[in-house]
Amino acid sequence: MMNPHARWLLHEVDRWVADGLVSPEQAHRLRDRYSEPEAASSWGTVVFASAGAVVLGLGVVLLLAYNWAEIPKFGKLGLIFAALVGAHAGGLHFGRRPDGRRAIGDALSLLGTMIFGAGIWLVAQVYHIDEHYPTGFLIWALGAVAMAWALDSVLQALLATVLLAIWGGCEVLSFRDPHLWALPFLIVAIAPLAWRRQSAVLFAVFLAAVQFLLLTNLSSLGSGSHLLTSSFAWGAFLIALARLMAGGHAGFPGGAGVAGFFGFLTLIVCAYSLSFVASWHYVLGWDQRPVSGDETAMLHSWFLFGLAIATWALLATRLVARKLTGVRTETWLVPFALIYCYALVWGRYPFLVQLGAHPFNLMLLGIASSWIWHGCRDSRLKPTVLGSLLLSAVVLARYFDLFQSLASRGLAFVILGGVFMAEAIYYRRRRAGANGEVAS
Repeated sequence: MMNPHARWLLHEVDRWVADGLVSPEQAHRLRDRYSEPEAASSWGTVVFASAGAVVLGLGVVLLLAYNWAEIPKFGKLGLIFAALVGAHAGGLHFGRRPDGRRAIGDALSLLGTMIFGAGIWLVAQVYHIDEHYPTGFLIWALGAVAMAWALDSVLQALLATVLLAIWGGCEVLSFRDPHLWALPFLIVAIAPLAWRRQSAVLFAVFLAAVQFLLLTNLSSLGSGSHLLTSSFAWGAFLIALARLMAGGHAGFPGGAGVAGFFGFLTLIVCAYSLSFVASWHYVLGWDQRPVSGDETAMLHSWFLFGLAIATWALLATRLVARKLTGVRTETWLVPFALIYCYALVWGRYPFLVQLGAHPFNLMLLGIASSWIWHGCRDSRLKPTVLGSLLLSAVVLARYFDLFQSLASRGLAFVILGGVFMAEAIYYRRRRAGANGEVAS
């Protein structure tokens, strides 16, 4: 579907030519560059066709389950394989069409993969196969991965990502059996396809699945210290990756916003949990050292640390070489906070203990102040609101954590209210200036 900005640009080109702002040749080049692909499918067709395929698949499964006892064994197998072959045959037939019917083909292929998953449990029931049930999700996921690559399908890849996350989660949550190698398998199977298709939706679901597997596995393998440091490093890595993507280094500009969202969300949650004096010792487990049996979790934590530092080093190298621009100064609070976090948790140096949670508060205040400043200066509402919310969260948390007297608490609220008033005035003036108005 055409980008709204590109649609606006094409609408304005004729006016620019009439006003003499651009030449007819330049207008022709603009139309060629930003024209809508002929084979582009509307999101409405994709969404409704996919939803219909999923609901239809569930309906077929329920109907079969209701009449399952009355159907002979070979009739059961025939129904399963006929539905599977029919759905994929219809998907291949419509998938070759260059028009909007290709979305219907993708939906039918998705229905076929849904039937394949249902068939795994139905066949197991027919032959009374008593197997480790997460294995069924793994086999189903492998089929979805194969279809995703064979058909170059984002829908199949989305289903495969969800199934791999369910498989890994079931192993850990139901059987307390960590599967850390599920993470590299998910990365190898899904990440290249998300990059090749330039799909921000698939990339977002992929990062959510990685985050879920990371949390479940590390919570089962190690202590809270392993989980905290690994999550902190993962968030720092994603923020650096987002800056590289935004600069075109990774060839996936659309994924920059997705990586930045997950990176800052993870990092802010970790830093916020460390900004409370009351919860600080509990989270870090100061009462006891990590047990010696956590070598796997420790290795995972330090691997993510090395990955994050290497990515930030690459980012710094490209900035020095002037191959990348637009990285704001406050962004560099992230790698320093990461190093401080690891030194605090694993080094436990006495002078860092004296600093305590204050560096994390300063980092959060720095990020919030930067978002507010740049949002107001550039008349952008989103960073302004996000910065204001983060600033409010930090100050309100200190109401319960640091200040002991009503005077101190009242002063904090007065300062916060003054900041918001100044922010509103500055934002209005910049907005008025950008629109060519005179602010009163």
